[in-house]
Amino acid sequence: MPPSHFEHSRTPGADAAAALPLRLLLRFADAACEQRFLRHYVAFYFRFAQVSLWLGVVLVAGDFLVDRIAFGASDANLLRLTMATPVLVVGLAYSLLPGARRHWQPVMAGFVVTVAACLFAILVRIDAEGGTGLKSWVGVLNFTFLEFYCFVILGVQFRHALAAGVAILAAFQYALWVRAGLSPEHAAYWTYHVVTVFLLAAGIGWWREFLLRKEFTARVALDDSRVAAEQRALHLAHYDEVTGLPNRRLFAERALPVLQRSRRSGVGCALLHLEIDRFSGVNDAYGRGEGDAVLAGIAQRLRACIRSGDLAAANPATEEPGVLARLGDHAFSILIADLDSQQPASLVAQRLLAAVAQPVVVGAHPLVLSASIGISIFPGDAQDLPGLARCAEQAARAAGDAGGAQQRFFDEALNARARERVVLEAELRHAIQAGQLCLHYQPKVDARSGRLVGAEALVRWQHPQRGLLPPGSFIALAEESGLISPLTDWVLHAACSSLRRWADRGLYALPLSVNLAASSLADARLLDQLGSLMRQYRLRPSSLMLELTETMLMRDVTAAADLLGRLSAAGFGLSLDDFGTGYSSLSHLKRLPMNELKIDRAFVTDVARGGRDGALAAAIITLGGELGLQVVAEGVETEEQAAFLIGRGCVLQQGYLYSRPVPQAAFEKLLEAGATRAAEVCRPA
Repeated sequence: MPPSHFEHSRTPGADAAAALPLRLLLRFADAACEQRFLRHYVAFYFRFAQVSLWLGVVLVAGDFLVDRIAFGASDANLLRLTMATPVLVVGLAYSLLPGARRHWQPVMAGFVVTVAACLFAILVRIDAEGGTGLKSWVGVLNFTFLEFYCFVILGVQFRHALAAGVAILAAFQYALWVRAGLSPEHAAYWTYHVVTVFLLAAGIGWWREFLLRKEFTARVALDDSRVAAEQRALHLAHYDEVTGLPNRRLFAERALPVLQRSRRSGVGCALLHLEIDRFSGVNDAYGRGEGDAVLAGIAQRLRACIRSGDLAAANPATEEPGVLARLGDHAFSILIADLDSQQPASLVAQRLLAAVAQPVVVGAHPLVLSASIGISIFPGDAQDLPGLARCAEQAARAAGDAGGAQQRFFDEALNARARERVVLEAELRHAIQAGQLCLHYQPKVDARSGRLVGAEALVRWQHPQRGLLPPGSFIALAEESGLISPLTDWVLHAACSSLRRWADRGLYALPLSVNLAASSLADARLLDQLGSLMRQYRLRPSSLMLELTETMLMRDVTAAADLLGRLSAAGFGLSLDDFGTGYSSLSHLKRLPMNELKIDRAFVTDVARGGRDGALAAAIITLGGELGLQVVAEGVETEEQAAFLIGRGCVLQQGYLYSRPVPQAAFEKLLEAGATRAAEVCRPA
């Protein structure tokens, strides 16, 4: 919902309050504020005015009775009852009308003037009957009372009180100078007193209204700030701050009646879950601010490309569709109603994919994004919104795993895989703590003599029900779930413990290679952690070879080169694993202080046949030799592969031809067989 929906009437500022004393006829410049002022204070004084009218009726009736008893019947006394009482009753009747408060101030001003005219007529009749009406203090006090009454009861709007007061003053002056028959001296005397009272009453009324308006200015500022804060909190509770779209809570509220309607009518609906592919890279490269701007732009595109007929649960208060919502950092959901097949949902998904794929300018550079969309159908896939959302998210994840930039409908196979993934993640978390992990070791050999020159530590999971699981079954899950860090810590401790064990037994000790996760490179504590392990297990840093993949290092070459430089200076061996499968260039390679280069098995498989694989393998071997790196070939399985590599100068090899990864006990037997010289690398530092 746009912010204007929550705007309140404009608060009169301090400048408006400061200008009030300079205005004789007080009025706020803002008409809406003036109306609020009147509603607030007229409502407050309205009851007092009604009470005064009732009191006036009682007083008139009482005066009539007292005069009749004291002086008997007279026309003047009867005139008081027949003239004043109807006027007061009419005023009371008007006050009971539904819209009376809207025009109460001007009507009340006219009423007071009418009362003054009635009083004038009554006093004239009293004088005509030989009494003391206008010529006495009683008459003066009557008019004086009306003057004060004007500025007290009509004090909410001074201009109406002023007009009524001037009319009463004029009527009294006419009565004094024309009808009362007083001498000029006496008329001037009474005029002086009445004008003095008028000025006093007017001044009090003006100042009173000024104070009311100042108090109202402060009150409105406080009330408006509170209302604005409440509305802001309400907006944040229901809308996403970045895109202005409904959030998960509001989306659920608006989707519920749509699902209920679909359930009653038997017509289906679909939930689309859209996730921007690899959007975290935008935040990493350009910052969160630019990333939010991109999301806001994408939200506008999604609004524009969805036809109103596709949408359900439109917000009745605005024209903005309420079914498009942002549910996560880079995730959106759309609910589509009245479906008789999957095709309309698929067409909407295609439009959404096309909208996201339009280039967006970020940091003065065009950027092309893609999205993965999962679609779940009600009621076939789920019977409620949480179930539909879960199914759509699973389908979107499957679309992303398949490469992104595509749509996918939910099926039960996805649900089964999702459940299996959740169970496996919980079991892996338990396995790390319960000691179900173990290391297997694959030797590195000198292919010419078969002598052991090193080994690689490879983690295995001894699952209680599924048996021994290779790393391919759980490493990717560990990276996605955040378990890769504790898993890497366990592997480093287990590898160092094995090195210490072999050294204590006097076995032929070898440099042991350990694979580091990408998260380890971003951990500022890595160097301190490795140093602590070396001290704990009394090892030399050269006993540990740290293997890093080419793709990991290319994410931030500058930072990687700095970290690797400090690791190399500390004495740790560094190995570049899976070389040739990433995106590194020679300019990057020369910046990295590596000790070892490992040829990926993808280049080794067909080297014996020659061709491009053989040429690439030979080129990598030559490159490694020229850079002074130790070159190791992975995945060697046949004698032909080994012979080809030896012929090209790669004598350090690793693969099933020599040994599969074996448990610790079996590897120790290999060490015993290969113990031809004293252990050097694991001698205590």
